[in-house]
Amino acid sequence: MKASRIVLSTFAATVALAALTASYSPASAGVFGPDYGWMGNKKYMDCLKYVGAFGADYPGRDKNIQACKRNYL
Repeated sequence: MKASRIVLSTFAATVALAALTASYSPASAGVFGPDYGWMGNKKYMDCLKYVGAFGADYPGRDKNIQACKRNYL
């Protein structure tokens, strides 16, 4: 009987965690959600990866991010 309680409580915890994660996930509202649709734009994401490869302290990084937005969004 004790083993069945452990299994049941483990299952309940797993279901609760999955429900909590799904409700806060940007992907739960669709492919990427209404606020994260830009994440599906492969060319834009590739541009951001390229710009991000230079690091946060790279001069002109903000200008390059704006160029990615202008060209791909």
